[in-house]
Amino acid sequence: MSDTSALDDKKTDHSIFPENFASNLVGFLTSLLVFILIVFIYFSGSGVVLYMCKLAQSNILPTEESCYPYTDSKPTIQPIKTNIFTTFTDELSNKLVFPYDEYNTSDKMLDMFREYKQKSSSHFLGNYFISIMEKIMSFNYATINTVMNSLNSIPETILVLLGPLMSGLLFAMTIVLNWFYIVYLWFANMAWFFKTNTNDSGDGLPEWESVSVTDPLNFGLGIGLVILFSILFFVGAGVWIFMPFFVLSYCYLSCMMYKGLLDGKKATSFTIIKDVFKYYKLSIVGIISAFVVLLAFSKLGTMQGIFSLVVIGLIYGGIISFDIFQPIQETNLTPLVSYKQATKKCISTKVSTKKHGFLYNLIMGKG
Repeated sequence: MSDTSALDDKKTDHSIFPENFASNLVGFLTSLLVFILIVFIYFSGSGVVLYMCKLAQSNILPTEESCYPYTDSKPTIQPIKTNIFTTFTDELSNKLVFPYDEYNTSDKMLDMFREYKQKSSSHFLGNYFISIMEKIMSFNYATINTVMNSLNSIPETILVLLGPLMSGLLFAMTIVLNWFYIVYLWFANMAWFFKTNTNDSGDGLPEWESVSVTDPLNFGLGIGLVILFSILFFVGAGVWIFMPFFVLSYCYLSCMMYKGLLDGKKATSFTIIKDVFKYYKLSIVGIISAFVVLLAFSKLGTMQGIFSLVVIGLIYGGIISFDIFQPIQETNLTPLVSYKQATKKCISTKVSTKKHGFLYNLIMGKG
């Protein structure tokens, strides 16, 4: 009788704690930690997308090649307030402003390009590469500005929940477009090979003149460079294919570096990321709780799954005192403002001159 009783006890234990329960528990905890990390990264991305949408509405990204920081001509941009962390019931929100100040107008790479173009010793080969980079960066900033401003008009909750997925799709599509654009720019900007800087004074701005057949030495050099760079493009295609990724990544990271004012206080993209976890705590905790229950059923067993479901239900109902399901009270809320993008006026300082075609310039020289 005692042996039978012991055997019955073991069967009972197995029905509550399945075989390999210890290893299953380790698997449960490991999977949970990985999932929490994924949720943290995903909603951090939501904060970045939300920040970039407000930045796009403010319209201060360097999208125009004829304006600063590509040139010295600074655009006139209408200062506006943008809505962020809108309430579900009342038409209220916090306000995020991006001032077009000295910090937000600066771009380290574009500033470096602009300064080089204005040197008296500026070389045509350097300007060739700069021209490609400036055009692709302008294209990327314009794409980000247009798409993010469009996303800014959808409900904020949807933007937080789906923003990283939509942004990831945008990133992938823009990389493909970048690659085709770079192919075009690589050959289209070869006109720089037939230009020479005639300013040898060491002072002032560069003075560019087109090279023609009347200058056989420089004209032959230009033809040689066209052939060389055409070969280099196809030989180095495996390297150029990664270029769009790095350029677009730089543009995305630079967008995150802009600084704004959230309800009058200094704010960065990291401020918005932190506040996303604060104001969207219920959504985040709800997703994690659902995963905990599903994981408990699949990894630990039916009894443990039911237990986890009951515990989470008691916490949500307030029977177990734990405030993870309590929303954070928002402050500094004011009535909603317009979602219309700020107006930007860019006045080019370039002097309009009569232009001839590329073939004409090759034969006749400076236009």
